[in-house]
Amino acid sequence: MSEGLLAADEAKRIGLEFIRGIYYQGKVTINQTQLVTQGTFPIYYLEGSIKIPSRNILGRLISQDSPYIFKMQVHAVEGSILNYELR
Repeated sequence: MSEGLLAADEAKRIGLEFIRGIYYQGKVTINQTQLVTQGTFPIYYLEGSIKIPSRNILGRLISQDSPYIFKMQVHAVEGSILNYELR
């Protein structure tokens, strides 16, 4: 690991904390972590899934929680979230 870079586990923790802050009732799983140098600084790409329960009581009884896929970029030095996408 290069000096000054966050560990992959730390990038995962930052990503989990961020996504759980937005979707606090969701069950989040990170499936992939990849360190890539893009431009002048390194970035961790995180991919995972999140299951968000229905807000409607009837919806909870009828259907299962739908898993969504998310992608996130974490700055590997600063630890800031650069971008995220939920599908």
